[in-house]
Amino acid sequence: MASNSNATQTFTCALTGLTPLTPNDAVVTPSGYICSRKLLLTKLAENGGKDPFDTSRTLDESSLVDLNSSSSNKFGNSAPPRPPTSASLPSLLAQISSEFDTILLELYDTRKALEETRRELSSALYQNDAAVRVVARLVKERDEARGALEEFLANRGSVVAPTTTTATDDGATKRSEKRAAAPVEEDGPPSSKKPRAATAAATSDLSKIPQETLTAMTSTWEILSKNRRIIAKKSKRNKEQTDQQDKLLADTLVDGSVERTKVNVGKSTAKPGVLCLSKISTSVQFLNRGGEGGDDEYIVSGGHDKQAVVYNVTSGQIVTTLMGAGGDIIAVSGMVVNDKVMLVGTGSADGVVRLYSVPISGGGSGSDEDAQLLGSEQVGGEGVVPISVVVHFSSTVEDAIVIVGGSDGSVNVFKSSESGLKLITHLKSEDGIEFSSGCIHPDGLIYAAGTTTGKLLIYDLKTQAVAGTLQGHDGNAINCITVSENGYHVATSSAASSSGGESPIHIWDLRKLKLSATITPPSDVGTVTSLAFDPMGLYLAYSGEETTKVCVVKDWDRVISTLSKTKTGTKGKNAHAPACGGVVWGGKGLEDGGKVWIASGCDGEKPIRFWGVE
Repeated sequence: MASNSNATQTFTCALTGLTPLTPNDAVVTPSGYICSRKLLLTKLAENGGKDPFDTSRTLDESSLVDLNSSSSNKFGNSAPPRPPTSASLPSLLAQISSEFDTILLELYDTRKALEETRRELSSALYQNDAAVRVVARLVKERDEARGALEEFLANRGSVVAPTTTTATDDGATKRSEKRAAAPVEEDGPPSSKKPRAATAAATSDLSKIPQETLTAMTSTWEILSKNRRIIAKKSKRNKEQTDQQDKLLADTLVDGSVERTKVNVGKSTAKPGVLCLSKISTSVQFLNRGGEGGDDEYIVSGGHDKQAVVYNVTSGQIVTTLMGAGGDIIAVSGMVVNDKVMLVGTGSADGVVRLYSVPISGGGSGSDEDAQLLGSEQVGGEGVVPISVVVHFSSTVEDAIVIVGGSDGSVNVFKSSESGLKLITHLKSEDGIEFSSGCIHPDGLIYAAGTTTGKLLIYDLKTQAVAGTLQGHDGNAINCITVSENGYHVATSSAASSSGGESPIHIWDLRKLKLSATITPPSDVGTVTSLAFDPMGLYLAYSGEETTKVCVVKDWDRVISTLSKTKTGTKGKNAHAPACGGVVWGGKGLEDGGKVWIASGCDGEKPIRFWGVE
């Protein structure tokens, strides 16, 4: 690089970036770079005569072109000075200059090596990313191949060889007909006893969620993900806010007290017991269309009386009683889809999932005659029961989506149609795995399933594959799962412990897919059978045979409220309540002066108990 002036012309060295160069020291390489002759010759001596700017060519001193400044050309070449002695000041300056030149050359090599290393690292990262994608694709293809093999084996027994006749003698024709008429041996049970899922697989691919349904679920996921980020932002609080909200919650629930309200929802003549309990949410599609969702809050319960009861917590009225089940109601879920209708799904011990349409009147109540059964379907084969039923957040009156976990280790997706419920997806886990509990993630695209061997399977419904497997609870069955509203934590419990005591509660970090904390329930809780996070993801309620405890998220051992199911000092048959059938949170959260409440029900007792409800 050159710059002109009235007096002299100076040059910048391409190796060091220094300017100006001393007279008669500037040279040009064949590749077009201006350098200091002394530094360039030193560099050529180090790299074996290779052009530092173009290593594909050799370079020697004869190839260099001198660049003489105007001043030097005017006065001619000056005689070189006498060689200084090593002790003289000029000699010391020359040595320092030589060392400085060496450092500059090393700096140039270092920069060049750094650039090459960056390129290599970028290439390695790209190759790693490509390898990860290839492995994911191979795993997906492997799962698809396994599913196709299972379908083939399931339908192999029903395939009958066609009758073939050829233009040969009559004897050959008869032998061919005999072979065609001979029954095909089956490895499994008769076709009449095959699960409906296997029968439906013969006509459609049940290993995939249909694109139309998946699009609706993905659109809902985008909305819910934004809401989760808002919840996560609101849940950040300092110590003063934490202490204030902890005290407010304890005062609202009245720490250590018995329930504020009790509601009997089952038949008076039926065996007492609330086996399942769920809060009815509001559909995202309804809210996205401008719906308010109303101020009324609802819960749905199921029990031994083979009925599901929808209860309006706000008005204190029973909305409707849903009948028709052939066994105990063991799983329930609900969703308000518009300002006039809610959808309620139930799963019963006879292995049937049912979907109801329940009208919402202005007063928040309804009647038994108003409820309509939209459809019912068997979850699987003989002995298979639904371990969880979820009316998906994307459901509408016309297109309801119900996700059901089966005890046979399957995740089933049903969709409403004019003819009733239709099985559209059947995801089967590995052979021998049985589910004992299940739960949907707040964003609607992740399903968590607990197994009888203590494994927690995380299903990605977008890819219809298992995204992660977590092992815990010493191999004992997971009886309850819940996911926090911000989507970060998953809590699981087990009814058994290898140590002989009460089984601990495991808290899993869903982002890192690892165990992040363990809660040892106090002795006054008993076996934990129900878990629930509050609407803001700040507190966890766990309920057992004796009491319900409310602890602080991330400070798991700090209990701020203890809710008794029976009065202190009660004796007799009610002194120890049976296993909890469910615990749920309600309210809008403690932010901005909001209120919260907790409801729970127990197997062996008729009423549902409320805390925080006036």
